[in-house]
Amino acid sequence: MLLLAWLGGCAGPVASTAPTPGFSADTATREGLISGATASEPACLALPDGLWVRSGDRAECLRVAGGLDRPARRAIVYVPGDAGGAAYRTTGGRPEVEEVSQAYELSDAARHASARARSAALGGMPVLVLGRPGMRGSSGEHARDRHTTAEVGLVDAALTALRRRFGIEELVLIGFSSGGAVVANLLARRDDIACAVIGSAPLDLAAYYRRPDGSLPDDYTMRATELADPMQSVGGIRPGAEIYVIGDRQDRMVPATAWTAWVAAAQRAGLPVHAAQVAGQDRPDLGRGAAASRHLTISRGFEVAQACTTGMPPEQVLRALRAEAPLLVPHGRRLHGAEIRAALAGRRLRGLEWEPTVNVLAVWGEDGTLGYLTLGQVARPLAQWRWRVEGDRLCTTRHGCGGVLAQPGALHLVMGQPARLRLTLLTEPRIGAEERRGRNAREGAAGAGPEHAPP
Repeated sequence: MLLLAWLGGCAGPVASTAPTPGFSADTATREGLISGATASEPACLALPDGLWVRSGDRAECLRVAGGLDRPARRAIVYVPGDAGGAAYRTTGGRPEVEEVSQAYELSDAARHASARARSAALGGMPVLVLGRPGMRGSSGEHARDRHTTAEVGLVDAALTALRRRFGIEELVLIGFSSGGAVVANLLARRDDIACAVIGSAPLDLAAYYRRPDGSLPDDYTMRATELADPMQSVGGIRPGAEIYVIGDRQDRMVPATAWTAWVAAAQRAGLPVHAAQVAGQDRPDLGRGAAASRHLTISRGFEVAQACTTGMPPEQVLRALRAEAPLLVPHGRRLHGAEIRAALAGRRLRGLEWEPTVNVLAVWGEDGTLGYLTLGQVARPLAQWRWRVEGDRLCTTRHGCGGVLAQPGALHLVMGQPARLRLTLLTEPRIGAEERRGRNAREGAAGAGPEHAPP
């Protein structure tokens, strides 16, 4: 098996790409995440997925993946955590990103495919993925903005812009890790949140930053007035939202004490906060000990969000979580063997693995090879497995064997009893003019070798 980056986090040097005109850098790259980026309002407004937002004395361009074809009563908005494999340092009192995994890099096509795959798996429920300041193509300075009131204010303004742009009546928010801290603070700012799901999040920043000896680092003390500690805003949370907090008590990246204190404070205040232990997962490709982190609860968070959005009673949700039973029931027409082969053979498909959550760009070879490519602006070989069809089951050396369910625009690989989602593939990707031009340009350079294969 070819395994270039899945376990190592690096498949060689990554070519720099020019930022979007009007942006000083592309924060969807590792270099841009480290440097931060500025953007002009005209440049932001020229992007179909750009939101020019203001909060206090700040104005930034936040990027959103996904969209709605028509107004919706409810839509899920996902606020991601920090970049995978990121490490931070403080230089001269200023926070900086020291390093980050190559797995962080996602092209615009990959970002939008991720949102569409999540929506397809949730039965067509609208899903939007919002880039935090300084991340995923948004302007800002991630290390400086992370965990601050400025970040919360900008995301708050972006949610208002999303509601106006897409005609959304109520929001269902999912926040993972540091994105969960943002969501917790938003609960004290907004009254249009129907459900909030917070996973593996540092909801007590003092507990999160505290050293093993009980002291707080100097950089925390210096920035204390800028930090948006959810423990300070919990008393101002507005009634109306159903709130779920999930996490693994053996999480090695965000200790359970960083969220259990917030849950207790919220419950003392009479808020409808439901907490549950769930099994955290790992991604070895992120490096820095992530292989044993027990930190990733994203897939479970989406299940809870879908259940809450559709009105499942909290007691039923919590019962499923405690029993480690699936909340999401996969839907679609079961494909027969010949249909599976016809749907996959010779195709390059974007999608999402679910346990743990991993964005993928997969090449299903006619010869039975299954190749994964990197997800940045230039797709390069990442790892290779094998696939085959046995009876009416799809089998791969990465996922095992399971049935395939088809719905318009998507295929779902499901396994187990009861059935669980393992992989969602988009079969009808929407390719815009800019992406098509970029793809054609890369295809023109493909003669240099397989590392230049277009996404």
